[in-house]
Amino acid sequence: MKIEIKSWYTSGVLFSIETDSWKLAVEAAVKSGANLYRADLSGADLSGANLSGANLSGTKGIKDV
Repeated sequence: MKIEIKSWYTSGVLFSIETDSWKLAVEAAVKSGANLYRADLSGADLSGANLSGANLSGTKGIKDV
């Protein structure tokens, strides 16, 4: 499925990828160096995701990173 990580502030697409889960999409975005500032990740299950080095400041939907 195509997953688009969008900005909650502008609704613009920050990162897009064909993958099976939000976890894999966010990990790929972080690995590629995508700027996820103000990303809307509400509803995304990121359990066990490797987000080391990610700047998720201003992100909507992240409680404990």
